[in-house]
Amino acid sequence: MAALEQVFVLFLLIVVGYVIKKMKIITNDMNRDVGNLVLYVTLPAFLITAMNFSFSPELLEQSGKLITISFGVYALAIGISYLAPKVLGIKGRAKDIYQFVIVFANVGFMGYPVTKTIFGDIGVFYAAIYNLPFNLLVWTIGIYFLTRRNEEGNKSFNLKSFLNPGLVAITTGFLLFLFSVELPYFIYKPLSMLGDATTPLSMIFIGSMLADVKATEIFSDRKAFMLSVVRLLILPFIVMIILKGLGLGYYLVGIPVVITAMPAATNAAIMASKFGSDYHFASKVIFISTLISIFTIPIVVMFIK
Repeated sequence: MAALEQVFVLFLLIVVGYVIKKMKIITNDMNRDVGNLVLYVTLPAFLITAMNFSFSPELLEQSGKLITISFGVYALAIGISYLAPKVLGIKGRAKDIYQFVIVFANVGFMGYPVTKTIFGDIGVFYAAIYNLPFNLLVWTIGIYFLTRRNEEGNKSFNLKSFLNPGLVAITTGFLLFLFSVELPYFIYKPLSMLGDATTPLSMIFIGSMLADVKATEIFSDRKAFMLSVVRLLILPFIVMIILKGLGLGYYLVGIPVVITAMPAATNAAIMASKFGSDYHFASKVIFISTLISIFTIPIVVMFIK
């Protein structure tokens, strides 16, 4: 019940973002700046401090298992991403968005705050490890999904995009963990204070993003609803059944399931626009899946224990 209450707290923060955007207290420029502030400043600080644990063989072993599970879950998601459009009769560029969204969830703005809420700092540590394959796959198979129907192919991949602040922060935090480096107070405290701003800023950002979308246009799109059901319920419950069937422990089941239960990645629309895919449909799916996730995440969490 405590976890459900915490998820509801996140929902209220999303409502705050929605309301202040509707009231024009913040603008689109401010929204973009908040997004950049989270991605480039507060989230990296959040990850580094959350991974500031002393080295232990148990944590290292759990980390190795989580990376293995992560690749397995992504392989499963990729397989489902080819199957679901066929079953639902989705074709063309909508199929490309379907596949991208089924495979890639909102691990940054939603994933880390939710895992922090449910599992605490150790949850963020494990989530950061679990999400390492995300950066590799989103800039390879993710770009393939979005570019296979245009003339650019996958030529837009570049190392600069791959080496993002989140990956640098996770690598830094993991190295500090491996060598049991304890950050001095005058470094740890400012990073901790910045990291504490990640959750409220992320939720406000999501709420303000939802406020920009016309509800009448969104709620008439049946394909977006079907995709959201696959993303938010079908895929996480398949993952949960498989991992529980393997007899894995609480974190080895909980972290993958919660991350898988996140809504569509916010970069789906950005990357779809950049690589010439259907970014309008991607925006609809982000809106619908984020809105529905407010209600589906507590449902998924109830079944983890």
